[in-house]
Amino acid sequence: MRRAILAAFLLMAPLLPASAAQAAPVITGAPTVGLVIDWEMPERFGIDEDGDGLVDLPNTVEYVHGRMPGSCPSGCRQALFPIRLLAQGVVTAPTSDGSRIGLPIASYEWRIRGQGLDLHRWSSRPELALVLPEGEYSVALTLRAKAPFGTVTLRTFGTAVVDDILVVALGDSYASGDGNPEVPDAGAGELWAEGGVDAASDADHADARRSTVAWPSRVAMALERTDRRTSVTFVSLATSGATIDGGVAGPDSGRPPQVRQAGTLVGARRVDLVLLSIGGNDVGFSEVVRALVDADPLLDPVCYDLDVEHAFASAVDGDWTRDTTARYRAPFSLECRATTRNGKQLPGLAGLGAAFDRLASALTGLDASRVVITEYPDPSGGGTCSEIVGDAVPWPRLHEIDRPEQAAGIAGVLEPLNRTIADAARRHDWTLVSGIAAAFADGHAYCASWPDYGYP
Repeated sequence: MRRAILAAFLLMAPLLPASAAQAAPVITGAPTVGLVIDWEMPERFGIDEDGDGLVDLPNTVEYVHGRMPGSCPSGCRQALFPIRLLAQGVVTAPTSDGSRIGLPIASYEWRIRGQGLDLHRWSSRPELALVLPEGEYSVALTLRAKAPFGTVTLRTFGTAVVDDILVVALGDSYASGDGNPEVPDAGAGELWAEGGVDAASDADHADARRSTVAWPSRVAMALERTDRRTSVTFVSLATSGATIDGGVAGPDSGRPPQVRQAGTLVGARRVDLVLLSIGGNDVGFSEVVRALVDADPLLDPVCYDLDVEHAFASAVDGDWTRDTTARYRAPFSLECRATTRNGKQLPGLAGLGAAFDRLASALTGLDASRVVITEYPDPSGGGTCSEIVGDAVPWPRLHEIDRPEQAAGIAGVLEPLNRTIADAARRHDWTLVSGIAAAFADGHAYCASWPDYGYP
């Protein structure tokens, strides 16, 4: 019986008045706010809205301005972006035993001022979701905390900044992602970026061969994930095969210039970052490769030297109408004659600097804070490969670019091209990303070892 009574007493002890056991601490002073106002912005780029495994790349006015699809068909006047205000911390009061105890907060009253707005909002949770224009806001937070003697009202102040980084990619196949589709061809065809709007937007990405595996998309995703207090809006208008005058600053195959398309999408928004890769097609980069593959000292010894000479001369002056013909010369020899054919007229290395000046003039209408331009990589690995591109020609694959041709291509085309890009960057205060030609050789060139990406 005694044991039962003792057990019952122990069970009831927590329910007894404090004086019967141990006196509870008494609040002896005014409560204080140990709380800061913070904020975060939800990610905008890198989202897979429909859950099909493909990152959405919506090139729309509504997306750029943070609106729902179709919400402003005549153009969005103002960009609005989601932000979540956070009250982080506690309200505490001093007690008779020298400690501090937390007081439960019953309500949060927010007052947000800035950018012509003065908003009042109430919540029962230490966070508040809003959609606001970009800019800095002052935040006053009134807290109502419960104390043993009643409700205590306290205030704290802070700031929050709505900052969405607008990134626009312009240029050629290196910027669009040609060669790096979302899903490689596995028998059903390659998959390119998903517009996330309708079939027409998907078709436009496929036609331009745009991919979110491209380096500008990777940059935008890295920016998005670096800072929870900012979001990123990414638009890619880069198109495979584009040149400065045929695609970027000027129209191409019925498409308006990429710079003009960007202006239509962004409206009055300032572009924080333009990511640019252009110039290779202006000197006939693919034409040089094609010419060097076709020229072969064993299969066409008569015209080989002149074919190679023509390739590098055309890269300089942009005249790709040069051709050769082997003819019989009496009594027992063949000679090679220079002829002409239908071919492209491009700026070439000689006119590339002026083409970049035209591009810089076109970009002034875009109101861009910063333009970043990249140099071109060296697929030959610095001329160390025994041969390249031979795997891309039909069987029996007797044509290729051998080591001497690679060295000539580096010295005669790649290096002058990258120097011209660097000169243009200095003239127009663009940021140059250099070192790509060297870095590409390590793990990416034709004869490089397979790079270690940290997974099989």
